[in-house]
Amino acid sequence: MRDLVLLGFMLFYVPLGVGHAFAGYLLWGWAGLISLGEYMYGFMGGLPYAMVFALATLFALLVRRDPQAAPFAMNRTTLWMLAFVAHGLLCALLAYPGLVRNWELFGNLAKTVLFCVVMPMLVTSRLRIHAVVVMLALAVSFHGALEGLKFIASAGGHNAQGLSKFGDNNHFALVLLMVIPLLVYLFHYSEKWWVRGAFAAAALLTVLAVVATHSRGGLVGLFAIALWLVFKGRHKLAGMVAIALAGVLVVQLAPQDWSERMDTIQQAGDDASFMGRVDAWKVSSAIAVGHPVFGGGFRAVQSVPVWERFKDAPSLLGFVDTPPQTKSARAAHSIWFEVLGDLGFVGLLLFVGLLLNAVVSRREILKMARLNPPQHQWAADLADLLLAVLLAYAVSGSLLSAAYFELPYVVMMLMEVVKLQLQREQRAQPSLTGAT
Repeated sequence: MRDLVLLGFMLFYVPLGVGHAFAGYLLWGWAGLISLGEYMYGFMGGLPYAMVFALATLFALLVRRDPQAAPFAMNRTTLWMLAFVAHGLLCALLAYPGLVRNWELFGNLAKTVLFCVVMPMLVTSRLRIHAVVVMLALAVSFHGALEGLKFIASAGGHNAQGLSKFGDNNHFALVLLMVIPLLVYLFHYSEKWWVRGAFAAAALLTVLAVVATHSRGGLVGLFAIALWLVFKGRHKLAGMVAIALAGVLVVQLAPQDWSERMDTIQQAGDDASFMGRVDAWKVSSAIAVGHPVFGGGFRAVQSVPVWERFKDAPSLLGFVDTPPQTKSARAAHSIWFEVLGDLGFVGLLLFVGLLLNAVVSRREILKMARLNPPQHQWAADLADLLLAVLLAYAVSGSLLSAAYFELPYVVMMLMEVVKLQLQREQRAQPSLTGAT
C-alpha cells in the first residue's frame, strides 16, 4: 500500500517539478533529507527520488519555467563551495587505491554543492526563503517526531537508531539537533496558532528523539543549542521556559541506562571508546602530515593498508598517549580530522573557511537588519538560528565522521541567500521612496 501511495505521489509531483523549477527544488531537497526509499518495502524502494526531482528542477530551470528565477551569479559562499568540491575532486583522483567509498562520498559532496549553487537562482524572495526553511524542517523533523512519539509511548524505553542514510545513533542525533533551531524559527514566524503549536510540538518531540538515541554527543549538542537560544535569542524568557519543560520531560522519561551512559562523559579519558577516537585522530593527522595538500582520499583512515602505514607515523597528536588498539582502520570520528585526513591541510582550510564565511555572513545580515529593524528583524532572527544549526554541527560533529552530510552546507548557502535578499531590498528601497 505504501508503494502505491508513493507512486501516486510521484505521478503528481514529478510533472509539477518539471513545470515549475522552485516546486521541483523544494521536492529535491525534501526527498533527499526524508529518505523515502527506507520506508518502502516493495517496488518503490530503490527509486532515486532526489535524483528524479533534481533532473526535473534543472530541466525547468534551463527552459526558464520560473518567472522569479535569477541568472547565475558568483557570490562568496558559492566560490568557497566550488573551491572545496574542486579540491575534493583532485583528492579523489590522487587517493590511495582501494578506498571503498572514495568516489561515492565525492559524488555525494558534488550533488550537495550542486543543490546549494542552484539555491540563489531560485530562492529569490522572503516567501521562498521561508518555504525552504519549512521544507528542511518538515523533512528532518518527520524522523524526530516519529522517534519522539515512540519514546513517549514506550515510557522512555525506545532506543532510536535512525536510518542507514544518516548512519548510527550518534549521527542520527546530530541530524536531529540541526533541525531544532529551524523549528524554533518557524514557531516564532508562523501566523496561525495551530501551525505554531505544531512546530513547537515537533521541536519537543525532536528533543526527546535526541535523548532516545542515547548519544553522548547529542546531549552535548543539546546543551550548546540551549545556551545559544538563551543568550543570543530575543525571546530569552520563553527559551528558558521551553528548556526547563524539555528538561523535566527528559528527567521523567529517560531510563536509568541513559543516565548512566551520560555520566560517562565525565570520564572521557578512561573511556575506551573515546580513546579509540583519539587514536583515529592521530592516524588521520598523520595522513595529512604525509600528504599535506591532497590528503589520502575520502575515508582513507578506514582503509586497513593506509591505517597500517600511518599508525606509527608522525602526527599532530603524537604527544597524546593512547593504549594499544586491537582494532585498525576505524572511522575518523571527527568532522575536522575526517577532512584533514581525507583532503589534507588545504581541504581543512577550505572547510573551516566555509564555516567562518557563514559567521561573517551572519554579521553582515545583522548589520543590514539594524537599518530597518521592523522590516528585517526576521532576517536577523533567521541568521542567528542558522548559526545555531552550524554550532550544533560543529560541537557534536567534533566526535563524528559527518563532514560531508548535506544539511550544514545547505544552511551555509541559506545564510548567503538571506544576505542577498536583504541586499536586493536595500537596493529597491530608494526607488520605492522616490516613487512615493
